[in-house]
Amino acid sequence: MKKVAISYCDSYKENKVNEALSKLMSQLGYEIDDIVKPGMTVFIKPNWVASRWRESAPHIDTLWSVITHTAVIEAVADRVALALNNRGKIIIGDNPSIDADFEELMAFTGIRRLKNKYNVPLDILDLRPLVCKDLKDYGKKYKMHTQPGDPLGEVEVNLGRDSLFYGIDPALFRGIFDEREETIASHTGDIQKYTFSKSIYDADVYISIPKLKTHQKAGVTLNLKGLVGTVSNKNQLVHWRVGIPENGGDEYPDKESYEAAKKAKITHRGAHPGNNTIWRMVVDLYKAMSMKERRYFTVIDGITAGEGQGPFCPISKEANVLIASADLLAADITATRLMGIDPLKIKYIEYFISQGYIDLNDIKVISDIYQSSEFFSSQDPYLDFRVLNQWKGIKIN
Repeated sequence: MKKVAISYCDSYKENKVNEALSKLMSQLGYEIDDIVKPGMTVFIKPNWVASRWRESAPHIDTLWSVITHTAVIEAVADRVALALNNRGKIIIGDNPSIDADFEELMAFTGIRRLKNKYNVPLDILDLRPLVCKDLKDYGKKYKMHTQPGDPLGEVEVNLGRDSLFYGIDPALFRGIFDEREETIASHTGDIQKYTFSKSIYDADVYISIPKLKTHQKAGVTLNLKGLVGTVSNKNQLVHWRVGIPENGGDEYPDKESYEAAKKAKITHRGAHPGNNTIWRMVVDLYKAMSMKERRYFTVIDGITAGEGQGPFCPISKEANVLIASADLLAADITATRLMGIDPLKIKYIEYFISQGYIDLNDIKVISDIYQSSEFFSSQDPYLDFRVLNQWKGIKIN
């Protein structure tokens, strides 16, 4: 039985977050020191996808609907430091979107003050080897700037025939750059590779603290979609196939959308439920991470959540919840249903359920807010997140 706990929390005040986190641990029936042991290296990965609200957004809202709040990260780090008992190491880091300004992100979050808070070393890392300093250059690899990236280097994982891209013609694959040769070469035949930041991949414990948020390409972005931030070579991440369904692509859902995009100042390529590519990448990343034995834990930050046009431009939603589990997939399934979205209509979740990796009956939801025994069978929309019009088919009711 995989336990997932949901607790009410209506504020990022320190006492409120700690109270909610303590309640979550009580509901789960264990503490963080049952997962984290002295001498371990613990990697804490928040969602730090952006450092500011994008100017192209249709509205201006709080950045806390986009990224994980520092109060939640700190509450988890406090418990990890106690569990390490003066022996071990904490790393907090991410491979954010390539255009995120990490220094701006650090200033906004104030997270660096944690470096001197504990009796164990704590590093805060920008793991990206390439960054985009001007959003106008986004997608052009030759205009990117290099930086050190992960001080421990990288780990390459080849999924081979276990990849969901195996057997698919890679000719139309598109990563984050217009230069697609590297993307294609990384997903051709028995070569199906992903390059992870070594600090993440080799850690003894991986603690994921994502934002509760919708996503215009994948439906939702939580723990599994958040694994994009574990990969240092972003151009290996296939986001869509170039073109429209008529020519084998899923960049746009139809010819009309493709033609409209030619005249649009801002395009949303791959941002529709017919994207049959990005969910495969999410499945691959979870499989690749699972190839190495490590301990896991997650706290999903849904105090201020993001609905609508995630991941960069959602509307803030005061969902007032924290969700915790030692199983990333079970937490994602539970969080998706809590958002009022049918988990079976999120393609990467449907894959894991249909292939027998997990059964809804094996997930025990413990909550001080919702009726746990009928959590998945109920037709209650729960938090009833708004989604973009093209995604309305994923909603409950």
